[in-house]
Amino acid sequence: MATDSATGAPSIGEVVQQLRASLTVPGALFETAEEEVRGNRMPVFRHRARSLRELLDGAVRFGPRTYVVQDDERIDHEEHRRCVDALALALQRDHGVTPGDRIAISAANRWEWIVSFWAVIAAGGVPVALNSYWTEDEVAHGLALTEPVLVVADEERAALVVGDGAPPVLSMDRDLPGTLAGGGTGGPEPVAVEEDDPALLIFTSGTTGRPKAVTLSHRGVIGFTQVNAVNDALAVVATGGGVPQAGDELPLNDQVWLVTSPLFHTSMLFGAVLSAMVRGMSIVLVPGRFDPERVLQVIERERVNMWMALGSAAPRVCASPALHRYDTSSVTYLGVGGATVSPAVQDRIREAFPSTSGMIGMGYTSTEGCAVVANIGGPEFQAHPTSTGRATLTTDIELRDEEGNPVDEGELGEVHVRSPYVMLGYWRDPDASAEVLKEGGWLAMGDMARRRDGLLFIDARARDMILVSAENVSPTEVEYRLDAHPEVVETAVFAVDDEVTGDAVCAVVVVDPDASIGVAELEAWCRDALAHYKVPTRWHLVHEPLARTPTGKLVKDRLRRDVEGT
Repeated sequence: MATDSATGAPSIGEVVQQLRASLTVPGALFETAEEEVRGNRMPVFRHRARSLRELLDGAVRFGPRTYVVQDDERIDHEEHRRCVDALALALQRDHGVTPGDRIAISAANRWEWIVSFWAVIAAGGVPVALNSYWTEDEVAHGLALTEPVLVVADEERAALVVGDGAPPVLSMDRDLPGTLAGGGTGGPEPVAVEEDDPALLIFTSGTTGRPKAVTLSHRGVIGFTQVNAVNDALAVVATGGGVPQAGDELPLNDQVWLVTSPLFHTSMLFGAVLSAMVRGMSIVLVPGRFDPERVLQVIERERVNMWMALGSAAPRVCASPALHRYDTSSVTYLGVGGATVSPAVQDRIREAFPSTSGMIGMGYTSTEGCAVVANIGGPEFQAHPTSTGRATLTTDIELRDEEGNPVDEGELGEVHVRSPYVMLGYWRDPDASAEVLKEGGWLAMGDMARRRDGLLFIDARARDMILVSAENVSPTEVEYRLDAHPEVVETAVFAVDDEVTGDAVCAVVVVDPDASIGVAELEAWCRDALAHYKVPTRWHLVHEPLARTPTGKLVKDRLRRDVEGT
């Protein structure tokens, strides 16, 4: 790594690497060691929890500290644990939940979602986090794939659980209040789990077809919290604090974390819900449709310190006429991600939230990758605004060409990741799992990138996945829906840039010259079967066949250039 050419002082990158190294020495809290993980030797944190139940039990030390805030409701750790035990007991006693049973959770953001998640864990079940934006058809697919024994849902989503063979529903609105108030005596029967047992099923669109259920292990989910805790420890050491030792607890985190993205996202479920459980911080939920002024009101009222503003959230708040009517000076850290965030947008965020003092950060991973793969923040992010950062501790990154060979520094290659935390596989889909889980414990991320001086630079143009305000959209799924329309000849769906949502879904649709179909009809056709964010917002109706390779593959790069006029 290069030093500062003018002063000869260590570069930002060198300082970061030195601080990281100090945290991993023998006897330190984040000491690393090499162990076998699912048949492969790789670095792990020596001092770690072995199950999510351990994280839940460890939070007893936080007692009356506030855990979740939602409007006028405040749930502290004591009340939260009482509710978790009451529901977990009911799941075992009244619903017959046994170890390994799947239980789906489908609801808008609310504190009962969080209680339900931890209760399933406490009862020995495996939570299935359903996308709360899904249509009835999409919900049916998710339930058929994962076969939960029970669905815990709010009233709106409960109405989507229909048809022969649908699992029973426990309503958060009608059933849960009585269950939580009754409580019963004692807690659930303890259930033993192994580190690499399934802990969670969470959906991703992948790059083809229907959403797949990613199976994450207890080791993987816990790893997310540990990798993030390293950043907290780095801040302690960088400001003159000592290196935390094995057996030490990191200082209690008094920060308030704002949650505006759905809880079925790993970034919110792991980054906020689990991290708050581990560190004792508070999370503030803002239910309902995203409203920039309401977000500003909550920041001022709750004195929010941290906000993971995925997708278009931060740009929309920055552009709000109400921005300067509210006190946002409490915000000291703002995370971005889930979609491309240009340097210009980053600058607008810094201007809108000067109290961050440049402390804007980004983490890179995928649902399949589980824990953060690479991250960047603060001065290094300002110096390299198009980078997604350095590989996190206990994570290896390799860029490979089409033949699977590592590429040289600065060359484009597909990102491959090896860590103890990557998914166990796609639930009941061994073929799809084999396509991305490679020999030696490597996961093919599907993104193309370059690496320079240890920093990763994702080439967003080289991927098929579309990210609309942090929501994954499979182009193939949208193409399948459009192709099903009787007046559509063929389609190509891909991402184009959008200043607000990062990506926009663009559809080039071939129709017969005498067809009567128009954009409005195609939009309605898509909305009948797809979540709103998957519906194309850029349309191009054409009559000529689409460009294809000799093997029949759509040449989407050429189509994109034609659409954008570049």
